Amino acid sequence: MGTGFAAAVLVVLAFIAPNLGAFLVSSDPPMPSQVTFLTYGVSIRRGALDAAIARVRTGETKVLVLGALNSRDAEYYLTPHSAELARTYLIDAGVTPESITTLPSVSSEWEEGEALRLAVIRERWTSVVAYAPDFRSRRSRGVLRRLLEGTGSDLRVVSVPDVEVRLDRWWETRPGINVIYNEYPRLVYYWLLGRLG
Repeated sequence: MGTGFAAAVLVVLAFIAPNLGAFLVSSDPPMPSQVTFLTYGVSIRRGALDAAIARVRTGETKVLVLGALNSRDAEYYLTPHSAELARTYLIDAGVTPESITTLPSVSSEWEEGEALRLAVIRERWTSVVAYAPDFRSRRSRGVLRRLLEGTGSDLRVVSVPDVEVRLDRWWETRPGINVIYNEYPRLVYYWLLGRLG
């Protein structure tokens, strides 16, 4: 029975494993919106920043909101915060400073969603297109949907591919394996806490 069971497990894994990366991706097409939100996971990626710049230039959005992760090395070193680097990049590309809002620094995706919710309520934004890393887009969508419920704001989530990880072949690289091993427990954790909408 041991050999047969092991063979059955391998067959099942052969069919499931290739889809583990694809399941993590949940993406909408970008649409015009009042606000384009770059989650802390993509707010320093050129692809996401360039997409946001294009949205401003074409009039698809008026406000860019940057997520900001607490800087882990600020206690020991004087370094520019990633949100400041992103802001400078946007301004250098011609985005007006008045069009850029940076959320307070946070330590988790849930805290980031709470900060966005407060901004949506305060500013009365009715539409948000959020850009998130592809491997985290399912969790980002769930968190933002949960937290924006009842605000009257329409949400779309656009996944941004990670240049280091091909989710369709995640098992071929160490970063791909790390993504699968790290994101699935987080997705389950958020689901168990009822944090996914």
